[in-house]
Amino acid sequence: MRSINPLASWRWCLLAVLAVGCAHSSTGPAAGTPEPAPRAEATPVDTNTAEARALVDQMFGPEEQATRRKQRKVRRLMALTGAEDTGQQMLEMMTSHFSQSASLPPGFLEKFREVAREESIVDLLVPVYMKHFSEEDLDAAISFHESPAGKRFLAAQPRVLQEAKEVGEEWGVRLAEKALRALAEEEARPASHAGQEL
Repeated sequence: MRSINPLASWRWCLLAVLAVGCAHSSTGPAAGTPEPAPRAEATPVDTNTAEARALVDQMFGPEEQATRRKQRKVRRLMALTGAEDTGQQMLEMMTSHFSQSASLPPGFLEKFREVAREESIVDLLVPVYMKHFSEEDLDAAISFHESPAGKRFLAAQPRVLQEAKEVGEEWGVRLAEKALRALAEEEARPASHAGQEL
């Protein structure tokens, strides 16, 4: 069974509302005529309009409207935090990696870039954000990132991440050296204990 495309359904619903409106304007009095339309003609049009509105409410009821509102907030937060830029950087890294491979067929890189332009990483990440963040969390995060402090935080992130990477590398080297020294000391102890027992 085919699933209903909500976007297509929305378009059909909008067309139905517009058709009802056009029918109403074509059966009403001419422009500039002060006479109101007779009540008998207005009743069926009002019924059709009410049915169209009920259909819109049914298709885009409170739950669907809340979902769409949350999706807009997710996209706003992702725009503020540079998710699209991060996706572009990932794409460039992949392209660079692919370009070093000699086993790719001719024209692959060009086709890869073309296909990538049609599919945004943001679209793939929206459901992840929707799953893990409540609407209240999104509101708070957006408010912070739009504040002066939030903007400074975002501006400092590249430098912070670079320095954190350097600190992490130094930390790893230092831990490795300590672990090697500890192993060497443990290996030396049994020999000295054995000599004392004799």
